[in-house]
Amino acid sequence: MGWLIGFAGANAPAKPPLQHRDSRYEIIEDDLHAQAGGPAETCLYGPLPRERQFIVLGLGIRDGRILTQNDWAYLLNQSHVDVDDLDGHFIIVCWGAAQVECFTDCTGVRTLYYRPWSGGILFSTRLDWLAIETSPLDIDYSAFGAQWFFANSISTSSVIKQVSRLESGAHAIIKKRNVQITSKRWECEVSPVDIDGSRYERTLRQSLNIRGHHSWSLGLSGGLDSRVLCSIGKNISTHSWGPLDHPDVQISRQVAQAQGIEQQYFEHQLPDVDRCISYLRERVGLTQVITPASASVQRSAYCQLYQMGKGIIDGGFGEIARRQLFNQLVLERTIHGDSIRRPLKIPAVGKADIFNSEVQEYMVVAAQQELNDAWTHLPQSMSIADKADWISIRSRLPNFFGFEQNYLDNECISYMPYAQPSVLRALFQVPLRLRWHGRLLRHMLKRSAPTLSSYPLVKGTITYPFSLGTFSSYAYTHFKKRIGMDYCDRRTEMYLYHMREYILDTLRSHSVLHYEPYDQTKLQSFADGLARGDVSNATQLDWWLTFDMWRKVLSLESQ
Repeated sequence: MGWLIGFAGANAPAKPPLQHRDSRYEIIEDDLHAQAGGPAETCLYGPLPRERQFIVLGLGIRDGRILTQNDWAYLLNQSHVDVDDLDGHFIIVCWGAAQVECFTDCTGVRTLYYRPWSGGILFSTRLDWLAIETSPLDIDYSAFGAQWFFANSISTSSVIKQVSRLESGAHAIIKKRNVQITSKRWECEVSPVDIDGSRYERTLRQSLNIRGHHSWSLGLSGGLDSRVLCSIGKNISTHSWGPLDHPDVQISRQVAQAQGIEQQYFEHQLPDVDRCISYLRERVGLTQVITPASASVQRSAYCQLYQMGKGIIDGGFGEIARRQLFNQLVLERTIHGDSIRRPLKIPAVGKADIFNSEVQEYMVVAAQQELNDAWTHLPQSMSIADKADWISIRSRLPNFFGFEQNYLDNECISYMPYAQPSVLRALFQVPLRLRWHGRLLRHMLKRSAPTLSSYPLVKGTITYPFSLGTFSSYAYTHFKKRIGMDYCDRRTEMYLYHMREYILDTLRSHSVLHYEPYDQTKLQSFADGLARGDVSNATQLDWWLTFDMWRKVLSLESQ
């Protein structure tokens, strides 16, 4: 969405915060000093009547068209601003009449962080900039536990002690040092009237074929979600990224060729160490700790696509249409009863075992409580599977894909069709029996491009026949992995070897050795193993590196 940092209050500082050299807009008013920037398409500014002004960061979409500056000016000039019916992802900031108003989209994919400071309120799209402008920030480990032990946080509150976060559908009014907030949690009608999924398909098609200034390139992998988008999209090209012999790349190239669609391939390359460090620092500042450190090197591909005049169509959050999220939770609640508040088994998500036992236990208990609380506040009349999907929309969408969208929008124009409010509302009109096991998307693919069902799918590094369902594909891929028939992806090990000297220096630094939450015995074993070329802990090292950079960025150690 571009970026924003500002200060609203009676005692405005003598200059705008941070003085970013690449800003597009600088606002210097009696009660607001701010800067905003990023790609021109995701950073819009304009005047409003009664000496008011606005900035919109991100993409607002209505009737298949990206909103322009004039569209936003008309919408924001209404007596009651209602953005709940918009697709897209955005933050709106309006000011005038001695107050500042902020709005977030209804699913919370875009968000603002804020904290009291110097007699007013400092706010930004980036946590790290709040630390730079004010003082070091401290991680709230009780709030961070779910993000570390689950795939993402369940709550949309801040994981930083000194900072608050605007949640989904929020409207904030800032006057001097006071912030008045009203929020509306995402919800929709659950009514299985779309018996064959045809309404959902029409809605997804409309959401995919949006009009704007850019041509669109679909990130095509070997999975089902992006393949369905490829089959129904119009006037789009595709792109893939990674080792040329990776199953994802190979299958995506075959699918694009079968559809007669152009594909741009970006080779996996490691930048020099200094640039890798810079990429990692930038990524954690925008996304917190949602991916391991090695994922940060993909940045160059996004920049190249934007320079080619292309926006990115992202198949992210397609899992929601396949009923593939929180299945462990569905199983647990089905077996033990929906109303029983029992401790939850923490799922393994492949992150690092780096914290001492006291901190880890504290985080686990907090994560369990966070998930139980979220479940308790769902409508009791809903099915267990629908409840799990609502939690996914309320948590995974803002706390994983939202952070990723924040990162992408600083480099290029990007858009997630599966995550649009209109598409999500249409999804809950489809019966559960059709959403389970990917039946809905498989039926769509066979209707729109039946030849594409002849190509295998890819799960991780393993291909499996398109005809296999959820359980049979799991058994098939698990067996192939056990007998060594999976693709050997060496990218993580290559990244760690490339960064080896930096990682070893960091592991042995005073900052790490004296950071109390760490389990120093475990970290020492990581260091000893890396020093002798042992990569058995590569995944844990990769996750530790991104966490350590994040906590240092917040504490200002990396400046």
